[in-house]
Amino acid sequence: MDTTNRRQWLKKSLATSAALGLFPLHAFSEINNGHYGTDNTSKKNDVKRLLYNENHLGPSKNVERIIKQVISRSNRYATFYEYDAKTLKQLIAKQEGLKPENVLLGHGSFEPLIWAATHFGSKGEQIIVPSPTFDVVGLFAKKIGAKVTPVEVDLDFRMNLTEMEARISADTSLLTLCNPNNPTGTIVETEKLKSFCRLVSDKTTVLIDEAYIHYLNSWRSKSMASLIAEGKNVLVTRTFSKIYALAGLRIGFILGPDTLIAEMEKKFTLGFPGNMPNSLSVASAITALQDDLFLEISRNKNIEIQHTFYNELDTLGLNYIRSKANFVYFDVKDFKAYKELMLKNKILLAGGWPTKSNWARVTMGSENDMSFLFDKMKGKKWL
Repeated sequence: MDTTNRRQWLKKSLATSAALGLFPLHAFSEINNGHYGTDNTSKKNDVKRLLYNENHLGPSKNVERIIKQVISRSNRYATFYEYDAKTLKQLIAKQEGLKPENVLLGHGSFEPLIWAATHFGSKGEQIIVPSPTFDVVGLFAKKIGAKVTPVEVDLDFRMNLTEMEARISADTSLLTLCNPNNPTGTIVETEKLKSFCRLVSDKTTVLIDEAYIHYLNSWRSKSMASLIAEGKNVLVTRTFSKIYALAGLRIGFILGPDTLIAEMEKKFTLGFPGNMPNSLSVASAITALQDDLFLEISRNKNIEIQHTFYNELDTLGLNYIRSKANFVYFDVKDFKAYKELMLKNKILLAGGWPTKSNWARVTMGSENDMSFLFDKMKGKKWL
């Protein structure tokens, strides 16, 4: 990549990060000598990673064991083994009550979301998105010429389904949802959301980002994946980057009608091994999907840390939203000043979305990281 193209790529990447309410790791490179921690127990001088909604517990012991077992296969593509892409698709399909033909693997859910943006927005179509949200689809679709229609959340910070439906036109190719929503952490009640998806999917394709659904109790019953089995025009994306703690391995998937999935697979992957997730991520995902105990431990730990954080915010008199995910969205009154204070103390977090420019989103990190954050927030020194 030449210098000019690299600068253009970096500029676009920074713009995308800003639009998603993020600020990048390299902002800390000078003050931290490029060191961002070597394990899941933060040390005193490490950057506090409260930005990407990672699971601070790290992967389960079962996943660690399988990685050690298959590391010697790193010279091979993830095919023709007991832990291969075909096996992973079959397991996902079985758990979701679908067929392997309804499953397409990707690098995290980020890649499938970009596929959706490209598939439904490359001809200038309208795509409807909630706002604020983790709007990979909308941001990428804009870059390729789609007409993106953001619909602001309602007064309770929930996705405004009524208004989103009202914005559907003859040009609408896709309507996206995120449940639980990021960054608000709010959800739409299951039956209400199912009714909406059943109705609207007759008018346009509906995509639901379920990156954080595992943080809900009885989460599988609250997924929209069952609508695919009903024959509805619905797509669902999931990732192993959040509660499963496999963010660094980049593995996720998209579910949908078999004809649409086949079309997207042919269009974006060609079915070649070189475009498949790597052998470590595939084996780890297969193992993680069968480790319900780890999910329960992660959920319970997240709730415990959230309650402590709510108490701290109450003490500071800051408004917040009770979250159904592993982060909390709260009003800091002056996000620019708050961000500067956090940067000074090597704390990574997100915020500053256009519709709620003074709200911040903080990942529920380890007890040590959260205590460090509490200490720097005492007295609201940024105000």
